[in-house]
Amino acid sequence: MVGLPEGFLVVGILAGGMLCWFGYRAYRLSDRLGRPPFVAFVVVLGTGCVSTGLLGVLPPTVGLDIQGQIWRQIPVWFWIFATFPWFVFAVQYTGTRTRIDRRTGLLLGLPYTFIFLQIALSPVDSGNTLLSALGSIAFIYTVSLVAGGTYLLFQAVRSAGHLSLGQAGSVSAAAIAPLAVWNAMSTATGMTGTTRAGIFAAGAGLSVLALGTAVRRYGLFESTPSIDTLGKRALLGETEDLMIVVDDEDRIIRLNERAVDTLGVQQSEALGRTLPNVLDHGTGELRTADTVTIQTTRGARQYDVQESTVTDHYGNELGATLSLRDVTERELREERLAVMNRVLRHNLRNQADVVRGNAESLEADDDRVDTIIGAADTIAALGRQARRIDRYVSDSTDESLEEVKVRATVDRILETVGVEDAEVSVSVVVPASAQLVTNERALVRSLESALENAIAYADSTVSISAEKRPEAVVVRVADDGPGIPEWELDSLDTATETALEHSTGLGLWQLKWGVTTLNGELSFDTEDGTTVEIVVPDREVRR
Repeated sequence: MVGLPEGFLVVGILAGGMLCWFGYRAYRLSDRLGRPPFVAFVVVLGTGCVSTGLLGVLPPTVGLDIQGQIWRQIPVWFWIFATFPWFVFAVQYTGTRTRIDRRTGLLLGLPYTFIFLQIALSPVDSGNTLLSALGSIAFIYTVSLVAGGTYLLFQAVRSAGHLSLGQAGSVSAAAIAPLAVWNAMSTATGMTGTTRAGIFAAGAGLSVLALGTAVRRYGLFESTPSIDTLGKRALLGETEDLMIVVDDEDRIIRLNERAVDTLGVQQSEALGRTLPNVLDHGTGELRTADTVTIQTTRGARQYDVQESTVTDHYGNELGATLSLRDVTERELREERLAVMNRVLRHNLRNQADVVRGNAESLEADDDRVDTIIGAADTIAALGRQARRIDRYVSDSTDESLEEVKVRATVDRILETVGVEDAEVSVSVVVPASAQLVTNERALVRSLESALENAIAYADSTVSISAEKRPEAVVVRVADDGPGIPEWELDSLDTATETALEHSTGLGLWQLKWGVTTLNGELSFDTEDGTTVEIVVPDREVRR
């Protein structure tokens, strides 16, 4: 008849077999962070349980005294040796370190030599105080590995946000459960060596339940916390921005590699130095400036600065994280465009006036005079249109928002776009409820462009309609004309004008830029005439 101790041993054999099966399943997976040490952990722990159970159930076969000290310690030793790969698994699984080099592995495994010495010398020198002390130190060390690995798991899962703490708990329980069972049974009295060994081996059943939960419920290797750790590391490593961490005394605490390379400083030299000694600018100056000029290995460059304050959980400001983005090319381009825009508009207007004035003074009754005057008027109109576009695109702040009634706005635009002179009929279906808070100037220019295009190219009819939605107003301008050429719409999509195909003016660009300023959406339907749809968000709703 099988007694309770033997029953525990059988349970231990089954639990050990399940752990080895978990290891086999993990081994069959493709390469994942932490997979090899995880396999080693469960196989070592499972082998210890199976060995303990078999040696206890079949003692006559092997001729081993099952009451002996060595046999009772077998499951403990296997657990101790399993803690090393478990800690390595925790380090890799969380992304703390993706690789453990040979030197680090040897240093981590050095205390385990004390366990080997104790095992080897215990039969001949069991009373050695030094040997016992070294064994105790090694055991405390292995417990520290379990505690450290558990901390890494919970910290990484909590930081990741996309994982449940149950995932960290179930994985940690696989390593903690045997230790908890062993400590619980060590205080019991009147227990035989066979019972103690059996209970410890059977305690691995809790590890099986924990790992089963981690695999089945939480997808142990399907969703890991390493993506969060490695993702943050990649953001700092791959970004083109200079990332600098300073304390509340403006001392540099950390620089990313981009900052090291760009500023031409060594990480070790920069750490501890104040920010003005490295950048010639302090945090206070960077906080208030739009852009700053910094001397780099490429010469003087312009940088846009973003600052994030670093605080502790008490709300104390510990320092700041500074992100500096190189905007030299952007600043030069904006300056160049501003100068060219101003100079060209001024010169176009003056020269167009000169051309028109001289053409009107000609007495020749020639169509060419009218052509010259028309071209001069077109040039002048382009200059005025460019000025209007520049004004409302630049004025796109929240201060420019106001409540707009779409019907009244459409009526005003129709009075200015030459509807009376056009040989087309215009219908307007805009409900009174179509009103919203937006940039009125940008809305007027957008609708103006759409209506001017529709009236200019319609065969006979133009329709304007609007639809009020909870967070927007949708305006549609349709005509029955030939439709906008596909290449001209393509130029809007790619934001370029090709060398062979140029749009006929700024009308469509004014429409696109206006809708962009509105934070809206623009679409075209050219299957039957042209229908322009503009989705204008209600900024009052989104505030």
